[in-house]
Amino acid sequence: MSLELLANELLLDLFEYLNACNLLHAFHGLNARFNQLLFIQLQKYYLDFRLISKNNFEYFCQQYLTSINNRVISLHLSDDVETPNLPQLFLSYGYRINQFIHLKLLSIDCISSFDLLNQIISQCHELSYLTHLNIMIHNNQDPEENFRDVINNIWSLSKLTHCYLDIQYPYATWLLEMTMIS
Repeated sequence: MSLELLANELLLDLFEYLNACNLLHAFHGLNARFNQLLFIQLQKYYLDFRLISKNNFEYFCQQYLTSINNRVISLHLSDDVETPNLPQLFLSYGYRINQFIHLKLLSIDCISSFDLLNQIISQCHELSYLTHLNIMIHNNQDPEENFRDVINNIWSLSKLTHCYLDIQYPYATWLLEMTMIS
């Protein structure tokens, strides 16, 4: 059986299980039917930039991101060995987290700058659907006040129902003294 013989509904169901980077790389431009499915009918995109090369990231942002940003419901950014400075690069392209108006889940891995994290979290206050936040913080240089600001900013996200924090920071013991309650 050929993939092109499958019903549109089945293809759309399958597409929802794939990372948008891989999905668009594999199916965009194959034919008019796939392009219509990808850019008109598919309502949910999951973006996972954790294992993407810088070149593929740049290409994806230039070619596709503006076309789908209002349908992205999950976004994963990482600042680790495989994807160094990706959150900074993402913002330097002019993208803002609050452009992803249907975003439900935001995941940021291995971020080390509290200023950058606070900038990203501040943009999340405009997101009506954001309910899940996963953050892995690796920082041992910023002062404690910056860390407190980030935590209080997170707790003030009104729609947030799930928050996972993986904190590798020497001053994290004061978490019991937080001032903001969500």
